[in-house]
Order: sequence, then C-alpha cells, then structure tokens
Amino acid sequence: MKSILPLALVVSAVASLAWAASPAQDAPLERLAVVEKELAALKDRLAHLEQGGAGTELARGLQQDRERHEALLAWARAQGDAAKALQDVLADAREKGFTAGINPASREALLAGFDALATSLRKPTSSATPETAPQPPRGNVRRGSDGK
Repeated sequence: MKSILPLALVVSAVASLAWAASPAQDAPLERLAVVEKELAALKDRLAHLEQGGAGTELARGLQQDRERHEALLAWARAQGDAAKALQDVLADAREKGFTAGINPASREALLAGFDALATSLRKPTSSATPETAPQPPRGNVRRGSDGK
C-alpha cells in the first residue's frame, strides 16, 4: 500500500502537468497516449524495485554488508574455538601441577586471568544459545612433593 501511494502521486502529478502543459488544440487521445506511456514506464520501474532492486547501488551495498557480516560471524566463531582450546590447555596445566612450586598464588592468578579471558571470548551474543563454560578446578589442586 505504501509503495503504491508514491506511484499514484507521481502519476497524478504527471497527468495534471501533461494536461496543463499541452495546448488546447491537442487531441485528448494524444495526451492520454503520453500519460499511458509514462504510466507504463513507472509500472516497469516499480516492478523492478519490487524484485529487490537487483543491480542497484543499494542492492550492491546490502550484499557487501551481508558478506562482512558473515566474515565477522566466522571470526567470532574462530575466537570461541580458540578460547575453548585455551581453557583446555589451562586445565591441562593445572592437572600437571603448574600451580605448585615457589609462588603458587601468582600462578593461580595467572591461570584465573587466562580463564576469565577465555570465558569472555566464548560468551555468546544475545541471539546465540548459551554454552556453559567449564569451571576451573578449585580446592584439590595438586601440589609439589614438598606440599606447597
């Protein structure tokens, strides 16, 4: 309905100008033929626009935006995969006793920081389905042979 209203306004404006601009001696059939040609041209243009405006500047811009959007989604998925791999490595380091040794508190802080980074990278957007990130083990951390 909204797309027909501008067409009707243009046709009425063209028709009134055609009748107003033509001299009085022009035959009404000639004026009607001119208006019909203009109406056919406007209908063709409207049909082209209803088909999505393929080949127009807007259509090319929208296609470029879609391609950028897909590239960004692929990048975000890759970041999530890398974050998952980082969390797996952190868990493996904990299992192998990385936090045991001279200064275990600093190593715990380092692992917690990396884990927080990986968790934030894997945080889904509002439209994605949330995936539960594995929680780092707490408490039963294996220490070195000296118990520290």
